[in-house]
Amino acid sequence: MITKWTTFIIIDLVTIFLLAACSATKTAIISDTSQTDKETPLRMAISPYQDTAFLVNVKELGLEKKYGVKLELLTLPWEEILPAIASAGNTVDISYASLTTYLTKSENLNKQGDDPVLFIYPLLVFKGNGFVTFNPAVPELTPENIKDPALVKKFLAFKIGAPKNSMGQMLLYMLAHKAGIKFSDIPIIDTTMNDGLLAAENSSLDVAAAGVPQRTEAIKRHGRVVLSVDTFGVGDIVGLVCKESVYKSRQRDINSLIKMHFDCEKYVLSDLDHHSDTTLAYLRDKASTKYTLPEYKKALTYQYFPLSAKEVSESMVSDKGKYSMAKQTAIVNQYLMSIGAAKSPRPVPKIISLDH
Repeated sequence: MITKWTTFIIIDLVTIFLLAACSATKTAIISDTSQTDKETPLRMAISPYQDTAFLVNVKELGLEKKYGVKLELLTLPWEEILPAIASAGNTVDISYASLTTYLTKSENLNKQGDDPVLFIYPLLVFKGNGFVTFNPAVPELTPENIKDPALVKKFLAFKIGAPKNSMGQMLLYMLAHKAGIKFSDIPIIDTTMNDGLLAAENSSLDVAAAGVPQRTEAIKRHGRVVLSVDTFGVGDIVGLVCKESVYKSRQRDINSLIKMHFDCEKYVLSDLDHHSDTTLAYLRDKASTKYTLPEYKKALTYQYFPLSAKEVSESMVSDKGKYSMAKQTAIVNQYLMSIGAAKSPRPVPKIISLDH
């Protein structure tokens, strides 16, 4: 015979069982969600250039397993990188970007909303910006003769093409300043570097802004490099950009990505003759310039590649570094404010702390 007390005991046992089952189910759901989040790829956009393609070695080196991060590499044209990051769509989480371009566009990029695009960590310095020509009358400017105002004025009198607000235009601004010429008096034609190269080759332009691919192609076609960013002792810092929300939600993965970058960089640069195959295969498939190994080696000489977080801190994050972010930010601010593109200076981006 079942007593009232027995009934109460049975009800209590059933209740305890149901609560335990619910708890186990909830734990399983949390566990499954955590596992799903862990397996969500970090989508990294790269452009097919010699200095941003090292990451294609990630799988070959087993770095996803080493750091516990799935990395999905997406190839995008350089000029589409920042818009893709800023769009807050489902295409890209993070990418390489030029500090100069970021500073120039950051105000417009972050005009709306409370989830800004951030420049979070510098990784390398691009020293390949310059100008090319096919016109034998254009003088070559060097560290030795760049202080000659007459020669600089002669150079600036030629028909020059460069992308608007690019490092190329900033070089021309610095040139004009040295020669006492108003920058606004220089009739610069706004053109992409690829279009500028073709225009210079066909004599529509006398001088065209160029990166490493355009320099490589110009030399192949019997052109000349007549001005390089190195002449001024500066370079364009390249680092990682992402939305603030992405960094907050994927901080561990992004820190691991930075370590992957260093590992890939060290692997390739440690033996270019034997460790460049994967990178070169990617560039031959995706890049406009089909590098041979000697051309690839030459192209890499236009970059400075720190191989550790410590080296990044000393050379770029520190105000005393050879390629300090503060120095580059000051150059960009001087240019932007002089042409009326900014009313106040852009701040130096705050760099994330990298766990070691």
